[in-house]
Amino acid sequence: PAPNPSAGKIIEANPPGPVPNAKLNFPVDEAPHDVITEWWYYTGHLTTDDGAEYGFEYVIFQGIRANFPVGYVSHFAITDLNNKSFKFNQRIVAAARKVEFGSPAGFNLAVGDWTMQGQAGTDRLKASLQDGSYGLDLTVKDQKGLTLHGGGLFSYGPAGSSYYYSRTHLDPSGTLLVGGQPHAIKGGVAWMDHQWGNFVPLSGGWDWFSLHLDDNSELMVYYLRDEQNKVVDVFGSYVPPCAGPCTSDKNKQAKSVDLRREDFAITPTAQWTSPATGGVYPAGWKVEVKSKDAPALNLNVTPVVPNQELDTRGTTGVIYWEGACTVAGTKDGQNLGGKAYVELTGYAKKATS
Repeated sequence: PAPNPSAGKIIEANPPGPVPNAKLNFPVDEAPHDVITEWWYYTGHLTTDDGAEYGFEYVIFQGIRANFPVGYVSHFAITDLNNKSFKFNQRIVAAARKVEFGSPAGFNLAVGDWTMQGQAGTDRLKASLQDGSYGLDLTVKDQKGLTLHGGGLFSYGPAGSSYYYSRTHLDPSGTLLVGGQPHAIKGGVAWMDHQWGNFVPLSGGWDWFSLHLDDNSELMVYYLRDEQNKVVDVFGSYVPPCAGPCTSDKNKQAKSVDLRREDFAITPTAQWTSPATGGVYPAGWKVEVKSKDAPALNLNVTPVVPNQELDTRGTTGVIYWEGACTVAGTKDGQNLGGKAYVELTGYAKKATS
């Protein structure tokens, strides 16, 4: 074989943060990509026909490694605000058929009978817990269009780069199965994240927040941490209410404001220790936004249930906390509430070692 001219050279990685000049193509980029890591991630808040309230998390991860078959992992969790309970299941499978990358028809994923399909901002989600206690069959429809975080591409530093967009305001309809009985969805809101790239999740961890505020604005803020728990980068997006009707083309970009490191702060206000894993997590936060391009926000985020921890060592090999939260505070000095989902990784390392 001929000598490799690149042998011994160090490939420089982008520093953590947004990567300029990203190019995304919709609807093609809704579909799976031929990359190491990819996920389609939904969180949301549901109100059923009997007035009960629930939070849900539903994600499918796609992983491609060397010559192995394309693999899929899925996590599904329900937080019952009425019973103050939390349940989740996890699954892992190899692709049952050849994966079509870059399809203009969107995505059509299955992990057993858990399924996820979507195109142009109308998505169908179906999953149920193994014990039959909860299940969802939802259609979620985008109301605002695409939010491209940092222009649509950001760097994890040496860990690689990831494309990243969200549909921050999805209206849910369909049914939620509770104790074997179907209940119609009468209200709520959901959030969808799609990330893909040749990257591996950081060994440190992250604190990720998605907030749905009562004035129909949304906020995403995100702290990346290294192995010493030091914050190595922060970024976020503020999505204002639509000035008039929102865009009818859900493959168009929504108006949003990129938030830089100096534009916001996340301060933990409480702590919770998992009785199952020993992981020690923040359990309440003050989120402040002070940017010349966004309203002044002073918000308190509080978990609705302390224990919303997922031990997914059987699939992704990690333990993390992801849960429904309430929001209360002010916008430009005026009272404002809302709902949120928070994801915390890297806080249960001692439990996994």
